[in-house]
Amino acid sequence: MSAGGSHDLHARGITSIIGDILGQPMIVKLMPGGAGMQGTAFVAKANPDGHTILFTHNGFDLLVPQTQKVTFNSLKDFKSVARVNYAQPMFVTHPDAPFKTFKEFVTYAKKNPGKVNLGHSGVWGALYTPAVQLIKETGIKVSLIPHKGGGPVLQALLAKQDHIGGLFATQTRPHAKAGKLIPLAVVGDTRIEGDPDFKGVPTTAELGFKSVSFTMERIFMAPAGVPADRLKALRDAFEKLMGHPSFKAFMKNIGEPIQFMKGEEYDKLRPGLWAEYTTLIKLMTGKK
Repeated sequence: MSAGGSHDLHARGITSIIGDILGQPMIVKLMPGGAGMQGTAFVAKANPDGHTILFTHNGFDLLVPQTQKVTFNSLKDFKSVARVNYAQPMFVTHPDAPFKTFKEFVTYAKKNPGKVNLGHSGVWGALYTPAVQLIKETGIKVSLIPHKGGGPVLQALLAKQDHIGGLFATQTRPHAKAGKLIPLAVVGDTRIEGDPDFKGVPTTAELGFKSVSFTMERIFMAPAGVPADRLKALRDAFEKLMGHPSFKAFMKNIGEPIQFMKGEEYDKLRPGLWAEYTTLIKLMTGKK
């Protein structure tokens, strides 16, 4: 992950609190690069003593490793500690872009092939996937601009270097309130209900783009070789964190929900998600 992204914000809030539960500090080490694979490989090879864990998401965990050569086996080399929550990415623009709605963006892109810069956090990342789904469904041609994480995507939009980009509510909120960014559409078929700032933003599904759908799940993982007692200690600590008053206040402050799932429960889902993403990749690339 990169500085300024939604994962970075979550990580810093979590580590400032969970140290008290674990009885020792937890330090954030940012390792962007390789569509998340640099940091993932680092943790996969780390000493499995429970002191080095990975904060990742389902795309980096199960999708990206199927599309490039990696030095680890996602399903064998990691154990889930906890899923904190999940989030839908949004297509976001700035006030000086030549469109003000999502449908206007699609129309403009059709009339001006290759002239729209669409920023994303890396190949097969949280917005790259729905962006490619949109391109495949509509036939538009845009310039996909890769950035090293959500923080650089945000900065490129604020600097008006990109016309449109993929962000999450956490990053977008203060800039949307200040009138510097405009959320155009929430990816998927469910609005961000209950959020006073984004509940009125339409979904890609309701706008007629049925194939555009991807949800990012924020997950903490440990190397698979971590001793059972240390894995249990980590899992128990994160479960206690979810009910901690300071953590609840932090999540409320950044406008994010808590959608906790125990690590052992999430591990049961991962093989099915891997197979689902195998099919998704084939559909998006046309490869058999």
